[in-house]
Amino acid sequence: MKRPSALCALALLLAGCVSDSGSPSTGLYEKGVFNSRNPGSPIPLERIKGLDETQLAALFGAGALDRKDEPARALRYQSDTCQLFVFLYRRDGTVWKVEYADAYDLQLRPLPVAQCAGSVAAQKRPIA
Repeated sequence: MKRPSALCALALLLAGCVSDSGSPSTGLYEKGVFNSRNPGSPIPLERIKGLDETQLAALFGAGALDRKDEPARALRYQSDTCQLFVFLYRRDGTVWKVEYADAYDLQLRPLPVAQCAGSVAAQKRPIA
């Protein structure tokens, strides 16, 4: 009967090493790495907010992903070092407008939006 007690003690000891605060393997709370060969000039979120889809395409080119779930739409743009997620909404029923953006490195660790947006704009994909 000593064996189950030893296993329980080991399990409790190991459980004390686990936390919900994120770990390097998940990328939670860990800053991303921005190292672009063509970083462009940073574009602040304030400049992106309010753009319509035509203006967004002119700035960033073609998105790598375009998902529409009325009244929301998510576009993903990519450069050599980051992914930029731009969220648009239809408030008046006709025109999509940017309300928010998020940026991550290629391991999905958070980056400043301005840095990533500049890199995406400098490396924009042509619209087909």
